[in-house]
Amino acid sequence: MFAFADVCPHRGMPMRHGLFDGETLQCCYHGWTFGAADGRCTSIPALSAQQPLDPSRFRLRAYPCREVQGNIWVFMSEARDPDPAELPEVPRLQGFDGAAPQVTAVMRFPCNADLATIGFIDPAHPAFIHTSRWWRSKKARLREKEKHFEPVGLGFRVRPHKLNGAGGNPYRLLGRNVEIELRIELPGLRLEQITGDRYSAAVLAASTPIDADTTDVHYCVYWTVPWMAPMKPFARWMTRDFLRQDYEVAVKLREGGAPTVPPLFVGDADAQIMWFFRLAKEWQNSRAEGRPFVNPLREQALRWRS
Repeated sequence: MFAFADVCPHRGMPMRHGLFDGETLQCCYHGWTFGAADGRCTSIPALSAQQPLDPSRFRLRAYPCREVQGNIWVFMSEARDPDPAELPEVPRLQGFDGAAPQVTAVMRFPCNADLATIGFIDPAHPAFIHTSRWWRSKKARLREKEKHFEPVGLGFRVRPHKLNGAGGNPYRLLGRNVEIELRIELPGLRLEQITGDRYSAAVLAASTPIDADTTDVHYCVYWTVPWMAPMKPFARWMTRDFLRQDYEVAVKLREGGAPTVPPLFVGDADAQIMWFFRLAKEWQNSRAEGRPFVNPLREQALRWRS
């Protein structure tokens, strides 16, 4: 497995337009070839026999990558050859080792990655944005909620708690006493574990920046319900419908000229968003100062209505 920057070092042609035979990548522009093992150039067809230039002095920009639970993770390091020991651990969903997602969806959002990630961690918007017959009614009344949070790794988690109140109808398929655990981690990850007395499920959401104003939002849904296979098309539609509602918010925010960082935080309902930006700032500071990341958060209970 490999991950290279999509640009030939010769003239900048995107390598995705070239050829790959399983071992060698070839640029479509001048035929330069690169080994998939290390990205080093193996041949430059235009060179004559009287030009003894060593092609291996050129190479594609490589990035560390790993496959975990059916997803490929790429660490976009600023360092040319980052130390593997310094790379953050790839988050894992408990109980799904060796499994691949049952349903996946990707949608391109017209906003930066931070604003896309806010949709993962804003607890107040679902009552007004995620309203569907299959999820929750627009007429559902707001309820007082209290959740307990604690710092973990590069983020924080909501301690496991019982599902109650309106919403979450699909979770009922897992049986009774459904319990949910939620983790938010840098750079833009949301990991939700849902466990019932019969089955379990999990949802992994990730924001992948494409450029300063564009982000791909990925949703991966896992489950252990054996008889759910015929329902994959409907589950895929549900996932995209849920994602579409957040996409429409991003479009409207762009119309309003939303700032990169929200200008106002009000009450506990906005605390998680504020924490996310604190975590991002600490990561940047730790990299700039050459020191380990220190999670700045503490255990805390938050209360809001949703």
